Order: sequence, then structure tokens, then C-alpha cells
Amino acid sequence: MPSPGASIPATGQEACFGGLGLVADCRGSGQDGELRPGRRWPEPRFEVSGGVVLDRLTGLEWVRDASVAPWPMAWDEAKAWAAGAARSRLLGRDGWRLPTRRELLYLTCPALARPALPPGHPFVNVFQHWHWTATASAAAPGHAWRVHLEGGRMFPGPAGAAHMVLPVRGTWRGLPESPGQALALGAAWPEPRFEVSGAEALDRLTGMAWLAGALPRSGGAASWEEALDQARRLGGGWRLPTIYELEGLTDASRAWPALSPGHPFGEGLDGAWSSTSSGYDPAWAWVLYFGKGAVGVGHKPGKHFKFLLTKGL
Repeated sequence: MPSPGASIPATGQEACFGGLGLVADCRGSGQDGELRPGRRWPEPRFEVSGGVVLDRLTGLEWVRDASVAPWPMAWDEAKAWAAGAARSRLLGRDGWRLPTRRELLYLTCPALARPALPPGHPFVNVFQHWHWTATASAAAPGHAWRVHLEGGRMFPGPAGAAHMVLPVRGTWRGLPESPGQALALGAAWPEPRFEVSGAEALDRLTGMAWLAGALPRSGGAASWEEALDQARRLGGGWRLPTIYELEGLTDASRAWPALSPGHPFGEGLDGAWSSTSSGYDPAWAWVLYFGKGAVGVGHKPGKHFKFLLTKGL
């Protein structure tokens, strides 16, 4: 069962949108903006002390000046720069490091863009481009995960690419992103992770219930509105998950798919719709690419992706 603090946060989305991106009535939509599942953000979310920002949602501390590392650098250089910041006690504090992929993802707000950071965030000098994480990609040798702070996408990139660095300090107490991280943190990663009973599957890491198997059952794919409509017609509390809930299924140490062995979602699952509209353009919705474990977007009218349904916690 999930350890304390392992719950998945809300995304921050508070509005609903139609398939063409126009603002829509939330009532009965089943969208992220109506249901707003996940751990609520504290108010205020951020506390500033000098040049350091405490995120009260995660307990992590970030450098307020997002351009404190003033130049883009390769992944190895980024790790070395962060280690140097720790040795030199940047801003009078030690322990600075590159964030993991989930730490940096949870700092973003997928409901907003330019930058994809929570409303009223205190960061300054935000360069709206790719930022490195400390997490190597299991999908390709010599690649590492990065997050794009303009729109919030998360994809792996070649370690030789030049990207920015936003250092963090503190111990992650949230959902572990891999069995290795769970072991390092002294947290639990259940084996097996998923427990299937009939048509339902329990994720023993998060405590969330999922419908076994991806939809549509007959093959092919669905549009975003078709996915929402099928969840409503199925009833029984089933709903389309948020992008954070989908990402919470991944195991960052695996690829093709980025899921634990014995997962209940069938073969060949890659892109899956979420209930979260893009803050960059609400005619698009957030998608989890289970092959790599990447977070991107898809155009809502297109029948591009399958979908999963959850009952949450």
C-alpha cells in the first residue's frame, strides 16, 4: 500500500474546455477542471527566504533565480555544476542537486504555459526552454529526462544537448519514480505492483484503482471527447485520469513500456489520453506516452490514442 506522502497532487487545472479548445461548462464533463482530483495545493504554495523558494506541496527547496546557472550545458556538465553549487554552499545552503524527473514535473502546472509554473510562483529569470533532470532515460542509452518550462512537456533528450539547470535541495517524500529510488529513500515498491481482481486492477504503490485493459477494446484509437464520453457512459465512478495520475503509473527505470512487469493494461500501449487540457493550447490535451514514459500533448479532435480509466483512491 502507498507510503505516507506518496499521493499524487492535483494539476492545478480549474477550467474545462471542449474538443476545439473553447471554454465549456464543467458540470458532468468528467474533466480534470471539474473533478480536480489529487492532493490539494497548500495556500500559499510557496515560501520565499532570500534567494530560496520552499515548495510546501513537496517540501523541496529551489533556487529562486531560475537562471542561476547562466548558460545551457550538457547533462554531465549540469550534474557537475549542481555538485559544485552544493560544495560552495550556494545561497548559504548545501545539498544542491539536479531534480529527478518527477520532482521537476511536480513543480510545473500543466494548466498554464509561458511559463508552465503555478499561478503566483515567485521564480525570476525563467528561461522557457528545456531543463535537465537527474534521471537517465531507460528508452535510449546516452539520453536523460528534461522538462520544457514553456509548456510543461517532459521528454528524454541526448545527454550532449545544451539545456538549463534549476537546482533543488531536500529529500523527496513523494511517489518514487522507480524501484531503485524507492530503495534509496527507504520507501516501499510493492512486488507485484498491480493486483488484478476481475475487471479492476489495484496499483499497490499509489492505492489507485484502474480498469484492467486499455480502451477501445476493439483496437484502434479514440478522440479525447470520445474517451470522456465512454467514461461517463460506463458510470460506476470510472473517469479519465489526470496527466499526473497517468504519469504516476510509470516506472522510470523501464521502457517499451515504462511500466512494471505484470501491468494490467495490455500489449502495445503507448499514447493514452488524460482529462487535463493543455495550458498552451486547450484544443490539445495532455497525453502519457507509455513507451518511453514521456509527457506530451495530443490534438483533441484526432483519433490518435487509447485511454485508461480510473476510480482514483
